[in-house]
Amino acid sequence: MAGIPQIKIVFDRRKKASAVNPGTVEIEVSYNRERVRLSTGVAVLKQQWSGKEVVNHPQADHLNEQIRRVYDGIHEKMSSIASTKGEYDLSLLKKVKKTKLQGSSASFLDWLEERIDMRPVTESTRKQHKVMLNCLRDFGLIRFFSDLTPKNIRLWDDFIRKRVTAQASVHGYHKRLKPYIVEAIQFEKLESNPYDGMRISRGKSEGIKFLTEEERDRVEALELYGMTEKVRDMFIFSCYTGLAYSDLVKIKKSDVFRQGEDYCIRDKRMKTGMPYTIVLLPKAIAILKKYNYNLNLMSNQKCNDQLKIIANLASLHINLTMHVGRHTFATWALTKGVGIETVSKMLAHSNVAMTEKYAHVLQTSVIQGFGKLK
Repeated sequence: MAGIPQIKIVFDRRKKASAVNPGTVEIEVSYNRERVRLSTGVAVLKQQWSGKEVVNHPQADHLNEQIRRVYDGIHEKMSSIASTKGEYDLSLLKKVKKTKLQGSSASFLDWLEERIDMRPVTESTRKQHKVMLNCLRDFGLIRFFSDLTPKNIRLWDDFIRKRVTAQASVHGYHKRLKPYIVEAIQFEKLESNPYDGMRISRGKSEGIKFLTEEERDRVEALELYGMTEKVRDMFIFSCYTGLAYSDLVKIKKSDVFRQGEDYCIRDKRMKTGMPYTIVLLPKAIAILKKYNYNLNLMSNQKCNDQLKIIANLASLHINLTMHVGRHTFATWALTKGVGIETVSKMLAHSNVAMTEKYAHVLQTSVIQGFGKLK
């Protein structure tokens, strides 16, 4: 006989806990040189853990009760997986690693992760929601439904502001959380909305950032090599097509077709599902051919990092990102006299009102009016 299983509480096994980053609390089961670890759904800062329990935490009693419930649940499970010979098969415990153990359903973050995975949104939007979830995990004070209080929401707001500076970005985190708060109330997991009576400002828009025709040509003329050249070409392709990063990286050779003398692409936007048809201008098709019709060359983040270098080389005083390419195409088309309804279709906007923001920036009608007066 190999003895009896050893069950213990383990904190911060991955050695990530600090004064600002939480460490996880797990239950470790050891038997016959085999180990299985199961999450308790609890994570606290280094100074909030002592011995085998949570301390110096506003919800310490609640979190310790959560840990005890999971610990007791595993003890009960052990008796059910023992064989008639008194031996234990820990592989049976592994099968319940991702299931809800007794009491763990009180974890708001586990529930939130499930709802994010189930939400009918695009993968790019789902990724943004996961960023919000990870921010909550790092914050550490909102773990359970009982933690969703106006005070903790305000403290989370302070925490977010240490990560991002723009008020619009701060507002974005709250905007992504709010629908799930409403769902939690509908599922009777919350009695009231912690955002009631609280207003999170959207902040002032910095306006649409775009390059003039001369600035775009300056970027295009740079002599670059390697990774920086690839990113510049992806950006210029966006300037000549109006395609967002998520749409241009999924182009395949089979998406391109001939219509008369023109090369065209017909597809649906990744973000909205809106269909679009574009004609590939000579410089755009040249870039596609250069990379064998595959522009999935770099992640969006790495592209934006390289574009900072490119902006400096081109003496541009703007925070250059891949999306600036789409804005550049829109404003370029309007200044060349393309009608706003046509530009709207080129960008696959769901309505013309979305396109009008470019005309507002350019004040196209005002400029045309003065042109007539001349």
